[in-house]
Amino acid sequence: MIIINPGSGPVENSTEEHAVVNIAHFILDNGVAGVNYVRIPEHDYKDGRFAFLLWKDNVCHEIQMPGDALTAVRYMDEDNQNIWNYTRLYVDGSSWVWCFALGLSFELDEDD
Repeated sequence: MIIINPGSGPVENSTEEHAVVNIAHFILDNGVAGVNYVRIPEHDYKDGRFAFLLWKDNVCHEIQMPGDALTAVRYMDEDNQNIWNYTRLYVDGSSWVWCFALGLSFELDEDD
């Protein structure tokens, strides 16, 4: 059996409330000041992921945030975490686990 991108399948029992909490935490984890976001429900994937547009200055990204609990999405490659147990988010159409998606979102400016 070959499994590609574990955690990229449909999100069971997904809620928009979880996705909103998750996106706010994602922005905090990103560590870049001045990132804004807005919900764009017309872009939602129909698999339990909710669309957000994140932007800073002239850089923007569409994030499809799982509506799973934060503890099921926020994989940070820590000793007690197993990547197989985490739901992936999508950044501009590509699936990523949380800690790697952070690096794709925004480059740190010298002023940040």
